[in-house]
Amino acid sequence: MKVLQTTLLTGPYDWEANVLPREEFEGRLARIRTALKDAGAVALLVHGHAGDYGALNYVSAFTPKLGPALALVSAEGDMRLLVGGSDLMIPQAKRLTWVDDVQPFANVPKRVADWLGAKKGGTVAAWGTGSLAHGIQRGIAAAVGPLQPMDAILDPIRRRKSPRELQLVRRASEILGSAMSSLIAAARGGAGARSAALAAECAAIAAGAQDARTLASLSPGGAPLPLDGPEDRVLDPLLAAVAVQVAGYWAAGTVTVSKRGGAALGRAEAALAAMLEAARPGATGAALRQAAAQKLAPFSLHLALNGTLCNAIGLSLDEGPLADADTLEPGATYALRVGAAGEGGDAAIVSAMIAIGDTGASVLWTSPRSP
Repeated sequence: MKVLQTTLLTGPYDWEANVLPREEFEGRLARIRTALKDAGAVALLVHGHAGDYGALNYVSAFTPKLGPALALVSAEGDMRLLVGGSDLMIPQAKRLTWVDDVQPFANVPKRVADWLGAKKGGTVAAWGTGSLAHGIQRGIAAAVGPLQPMDAILDPIRRRKSPRELQLVRRASEILGSAMSSLIAAARGGAGARSAALAAECAAIAAGAQDARTLASLSPGGAPLPLDGPEDRVLDPLLAAVAVQVAGYWAAGTVTVSKRGGAALGRAEAALAAMLEAARPGATGAALRQAAAQKLAPFSLHLALNGTLCNAIGLSLDEGPLADADTLEPGATYALRVGAAGEGGDAAIVSAMIAIGDTGASVLWTSPRSP
């Protein structure tokens, strides 16, 4: 499903030590540094930009509002941030992070080489640098040697939520529920798709969300899409997707609003219930898909899902899809979704937010069942 990106990053993005104290980040860095030493790396470069800054935020609490940013993490203890903006912007940038050493994102290859100092020549790992400008990547490689990607090792560390993180995902899920309730009430009251989506966004912001993003059908039973134009059609069924962010953490869901019901909605709800029953530590993506398929038949999977029924979620809207061979990880939070498509606009998509514990799954939010 298409993800709508906002033009500007908004909301209270300053680091709040009472929400995520420095000790939280020190624990994260300890786990990362253990992985670096196991890989024989002397340092790690963590990249973030406005479209995806989950890994960067995980290590630094920093949100890159003025262009790309890099966190330079030594395996031995020191850390530096390179951030967008001039020297005059550094005091403002420091408000967004617990890191003391903050410098402008300029002459990056030289700054990285100077920071490495005597460690230059050792293996330098990378996290999230796939979206870093190629020119900068080439410059860094020329200055310090080729970077060793460690996304596959570090992404699972980020997916395992601490108690504080899980509390924030729970809060985001609560606000998601409030936003969805407002959307459903507006649509059932006769509002058009655009007005219903706006009701959801207003409810989310009023409840304390940093960011709220909505998609909605443009035709009965159609895929949720950005509402770019002024049209505000009353649709039945209306399929809508909402994502909200709280203290950097996301919750996302989809709902189907229909006064006439329909066989597709019943099938989709049964399929989601089957997925929730199958969700437990170690359950594979294939097991969730099979559980859903048994309840969906003879309906086909809604094309808006692009075949993806589950992804990890947290500091990024998508912290990695759950492929058939992947398993649900203890400590991770996931967005589940399933949809059915029939004839003549008879279609539905429903979803849930879950947290995986040591023995089972907790439902943080789920689409309300049809009346």
